[in-house]
Amino acid sequence: MDLRQMRAFVALADNLHFGRAAESLGISQPALSQLLSKLESEMGAELVVRTSREVGLSPVGELFLEGCRRTLSEALRAEEIVRDAPLGINSHLVVGSLGAGANGPLPEMISSFRATVHGLVVELHHHSNSATLEREILAGSLDLGVVRAISNEQLVASRRLLDEQFVVYLPETHSLASREFVRLHELAKEDFILWPRYHGPSYYDLVISGCQRAGFTPRITGYGTSLESQLALVAAGIGITLQAESNSSISRAGVRCIPLAADLGATLWLAYRRWHRRPIVDRFLAGSPTVEQRIRSSRDAR
Repeated sequence: MDLRQMRAFVALADNLHFGRAAESLGISQPALSQLLSKLESEMGAELVVRTSREVGLSPVGELFLEGCRRTLSEALRAEEIVRDAPLGINSHLVVGSLGAGANGPLPEMISSFRATVHGLVVELHHHSNSATLEREILAGSLDLGVVRAISNEQLVASRRLLDEQFVVYLPETHSLASREFVRLHELAKEDFILWPRYHGPSYYDLVISGCQRAGFTPRITGYGTSLESQLALVAAGIGITLQAESNSSISRAGVRCIPLAADLGATLWLAYRRWHRRPIVDRFLAGSPTVEQRIRSSRDAR
């Protein structure tokens, strides 16, 4: 199995059409078929299901696809490092983050680190849940990840970045939109917009359990797979949404963001491999203050 075969398989998975997949790779359709046949022969399994009308992946092919994407991503990183070295670009850092990390502490951390490393190239990937980030860290596809929680503490280390409260996004015409803050129990009769649970189980469960502690179970009338899509539904009057305070840096026409009183909170963690990590990661960790250090620095500044 070589990278050409994997690229052919991924191209077909993305296009589900032999002609379009071959065109995207700049090869002929017979050449694409030959690469895939050789790959399936070497793997000893059918990866692609072909009929007269459509092309799809077998169950084994679906599982194999994730590994192929990861391997190709690592190969691309290696190529970029070699290609960039003569230009004086000697460091490449790949970071994955939940939206709250990207909208919150991460930009400042990257900015500070970039000022200390000549020729640093930063690659930032958005993820919707911590479990995916943890898998990518373990696989080596990510150097660092900003997560809500980790499950494999033996292999993945973490550093507490931020303890934060929540905010509520409301339509600007809502009766609570002019308030300085809102208590969670005041939202008991509202319609709620959430992530689908499979996109972010920890966040979903955090919101549900927080509402139940406040005396109600939220009535869900909409789902959004991104913060932007949820705010669009809020603007449309479908309901309200609770978000971590980091996300309050994001605004949208027709929507107001109001702090939620200290009824609900969450923590952001910086996750990384406990062992076998690249030197650039250790350098980043050495220059990144913990939440306790930031609190002390803030107190000293006062």
